[in-house]
Amino acid sequence: MGNVLIDFLNDYYNAELEKIHDVAGNQHLAGYSYYYETDLFVKIFKNKEMFYAEQHVDQVYCPDIFIGTVIFDENYVVVLKDRQLKEIEGDELNEQRVYIYGRLLAEFHNNVSGKAIVPETKDTLAQQVKFKLAALKDEAHRKKAVGVLKSIEKDLPAADREYSKLKKVVLHGDFSIRNIMYYQGQYILIDFERAHMGCQYEDFIKFFFSEVKDKKMRQSFIAGYQSLVEFEIPQKPCQQTLLFLTALDIYLFHETHREDKFKDMAEQMLDTVLDGVPVLEI
Repeated sequence: MGNVLIDFLNDYYNAELEKIHDVAGNQHLAGYSYYYETDLFVKIFKNKEMFYAEQHVDQVYCPDIFIGTVIFDENYVVVLKDRQLKEIEGDELNEQRVYIYGRLLAEFHNNVSGKAIVPETKDTLAQQVKFKLAALKDEAHRKKAVGVLKSIEKDLPAADREYSKLKKVVLHGDFSIRNIMYYQGQYILIDFERAHMGCQYEDFIKFFFSEVKDKKMRQSFIAGYQSLVEFEIPQKPCQQTLLFLTALDIYLFHETHREDKFKDMAEQMLDTVLDGVPVLEI
């Protein structure tokens, strides 16, 4: 993205927007709009699907800050009112805090599902595994994944059967501490470009695997979630297959982005699948 787009947006919104950072290939701008008489936060996407997911969830989850969208050449732009958000520190985690986070995710699933249009696949888990394996370019990634797949291949039919029956919701897609903020006395979620349809458990996986490893805290999180929304813990074959798919997603992310966002999490997940241990031990 060059200055042409920034100049266009500055003219369009009568604003003084400047680039603030580049996250996962998406560029962000911020600055004051004289037209709206407020600070703006602008997200620029190259991926059309992620752009529409962000737009549609913003319109439902936080309509009070949604300004609009712009498509300029191959740039897909979401414009929001900027807010003074406070980041949450991971070392502040405790049972009371994760209970609140469980409620926060339940509220998101409950309030957005059925209202926001996000990507949805009709493929079975086995078909999704096949598709994502085929998309891997890195030979080391492919070799590791194929080896681990052999350990769960016999369980794929059972995983498919259960997954087809599980409740489907609009997932955040990247639920983690970094996407929870504190604003005006309450916790909120941000960044919805990876929102898609799936079973509730899918939004728990990375959060439990990398940030909430203590069983009591996991139980507290689930208790918070279940205080608002019913949740059924999938059986082991389904858990293992979803963990495997999450690892493939991380591999694919690292193959297309320069930043090492998840470090060696994919390898750890695949080793967990190989060991036969479900990630959601409560």
